[in-house]
Amino acid sequence: MKRITIDESIAKKVPGCRLGCILFEQVTVRGATPALTQEFIKLQQEASDAYQLDILPKLPRILAVRSMYKKMAFDPSRYRPASEALVRRVLQNKGVYYVNSAVDVNNYCSIKFLLPFGLYDAAEIQGDICYQMASGGSYIGVSGNTITAEGKPFLTDNLGVFGNPTADNLRTAVNLSSTNLLSVIYVDEEVSDSALNDMMDFTADMMVRYNSGQVVSQNIVRA
Repeated sequence: MKRITIDESIAKKVPGCRLGCILFEQVTVRGATPALTQEFIKLQQEASDAYQLDILPKLPRILAVRSMYKKMAFDPSRYRPASEALVRRVLQNKGVYYVNSAVDVNNYCSIKFLLPFGLYDAAEIQGDICYQMASGGSYIGVSGNTITAEGKPFLTDNLGVFGNPTADNLRTAVNLSSTNLLSVIYVDEEVSDSALNDMMDFTADMMVRYNSGQVVSQNIVRA
């Protein structure tokens, strides 16, 4: 079992920082399935009916994530939280990217709960995990772009940075051959433990429903 901690470099800036972590094993990642696609289309329609682009940054949960970013000197306008970026695509009628049955579930939950969700191939994570302000380095993101890590909040392992609430490393990206997955929800004190546990329960149920496998662990990591 990988140990996951939150470093003082983040805890001092965001004392209420927590990570909702779920580890899955023996999953079977597939291409986009019709049932999941239909469920996703319904969610996008609900988001379009419920939100407007001009007031999106003012929604309480979006505002809370932006506030968390600012506490870490991580500009949410330049490095848009994954959840906000996904909802913006929906409201701009650009739709979401369909990647695979695991990543699509992750993005679905991010839109549903308006929070940054990360999903990582656990087999590619080397050693223990620490959420910290990166002191340097760069990596190739899932989009193929080179991303500089210095001064930004990141999950790190023995090989360096691999994920944060905005952009993930191609090294730990989930693909059709991934069998062990780590799901991470990034929150602060604006989300209660009870609400976070409910979100993890929903995510775990949906991930197993569309990808089989089993939940090995589910817990909240505190600063």
